[in-house]
Amino acid sequence: VADNDIDGMRSALSWGIRLMLMLSVPATLGLMVLSGPIVELIYERKAFDADSTLLAAAALLFYAPGIIGYSVVKIASPCFYAMRDARTPITVSLITIAVNLVLNLVLNAWMGFTGLALGTAIAANVNALLLLVLLSRRIGGVDARRILQASGKILLASAVMAAAAWGLEAWLSQVWPGTGLGLRTVRVGVSIAASIGVLALSAWAFRIEEFSMAVARVRGKLGR
Repeated sequence: VADNDIDGMRSALSWGIRLMLMLSVPATLGLMVLSGPIVELIYERKAFDADSTLLAAAALLFYAPGIIGYSVVKIASPCFYAMRDARTPITVSLITIAVNLVLNLVLNAWMGFTGLALGTAIAANVNALLLLVLLSRRIGGVDARRILQASGKILLASAVMAAAAWGLEAWLSQVWPGTGLGLRTVRVGVSIAASIGVLALSAWAFRIEEFSMAVARVRGKLGR
């Protein structure tokens, strides 16, 4: 922005969003399908019983989709600040708060406490969408076609990963039943590790460029 390189800004924004989606979409679906086992592993002990796990897992299930919205906001908001425009992100934030309030009132009456989680997640994605639309108008596009194409592939690969994680954890619960901490850790750990492998295979099969980019960056960090 300081160099008035709008094309470079647009390219960097597209790259950042696509790389973020490669990380956040699998994380979102993974948390959704493994919400119960994850909450059980971390929290279920003493006064936090199985009923508490069910309630917390239900909240996590509906909160998880908000990860994508929050992640986009972390990328889009600094673009406005770089252009010396603090008014737009603040205005969008105020609109988002109003949307969140309305959604929470409506969904809480309909779904109970999970409606609060879902309302918050939806509001986060509304915030992200508004920022991207306004930013696109401001800089003449955000490479939306490429982002949408990448999103479709990433969502498909992540869905395969999530199905594998859910199926494997269910199978492990039958093969290795029990509530011991060791058994819980093994079931969740094996399910997550295997699902990452499935994600890698799916990304290769669908030729997802962003997965290779993410792996290369991780290798670069480890190499240093």
